[in-house]
Amino acid sequence: MKNPRNNEVKYFTLQRKVISYKTYESWTTVPHVTFIYEADVAGLVSEFHKLKRNTNISVTLNTLLLKICVEAIKAAPQVNAHIQYNPKYVTGRIEIIKDINISTPWVLDDGSMITVNLRNFESKTLVEMQAYIDNIKRKIKNSEIYIPMYQTSVDNMMDELKKGRLLKSLRALLGSTFGKSRTAKYSKKEIKAYHQIPMEDKITKRDLVPGTVTVSNLGSVYKEQKGFMGILEIIPPQVFAIGIGGIQEKPGIIVNEGNEKSVGIKKVLPMCLAFDHRALNFNEIVPFIQKLDYIFDHPESLHTW
Repeated sequence: MKNPRNNEVKYFTLQRKVISYKTYESWTTVPHVTFIYEADVAGLVSEFHKLKRNTNISVTLNTLLLKICVEAIKAAPQVNAHIQYNPKYVTGRIEIIKDINISTPWVLDDGSMITVNLRNFESKTLVEMQAYIDNIKRKIKNSEIYIPMYQTSVDNMMDELKKGRLLKSLRALLGSTFGKSRTAKYSKKEIKAYHQIPMEDKITKRDLVPGTVTVSNLGSVYKEQKGFMGILEIIPPQVFAIGIGGIQEKPGIIVNEGNEKSVGIKKVLPMCLAFDHRALNFNEIVPFIQKLDYIFDHPESLHTW
């Protein structure tokens, strides 16, 4: 296509190809249902600052919100699942997974984004979760991140071949090898340098494979936002995704300790809960919401985490 106005043209990088492939698969195969949850977080924020002052722990609000999501997932384990579905024969299976592995978008220094798999958060304390996240940050700085991403893409292509999707895999191979959107190749020197980094000091394929549930915190990217996420993609084979907005001030009903009500300014955190209707009905999401209600109504519970 000609570009007579000399507009800037950006061809897909490997990172953009991965996002496009997974989100296209999501919107063409998953019947989404979304629910907007609004939490009054004034008490939680107050308790969080109190916890940090009294214990001198170094935990971010983002990690606290991840911990809240994990606690709510424990109350509704059916959302932490993978689905397999065959539309031709209307057959399928749902595997409820004990490990809670959180897929979360991560913004890199160059402004691009990858999805990192935070593993086994079901058994970690708040401080342990923060240490895990800090370690991921350290490993990202040590790594040429696109090398393991490329390896993960190759593995995905091989999985497609094993499923008999030869034509789909062949097209992906052609698109990665030829044309202006072909995937950049790394030199043997760059690959060798990556492999010489100890496993515990670099990002590997294991850190990039899909988790069991997705948590996307837009509030961590832009805290001053005034809106909320109305819908977000569920990445197959996951069946549930959580989109967290930024904390906002809104007028509303405030209930004090004596159960008296008044109109005032509330600190509200909007959360978008999206689920795959093939795997879940709304009643199966209710325990998740009820757990959120309890945590935000009893913010002192975070001192036990």
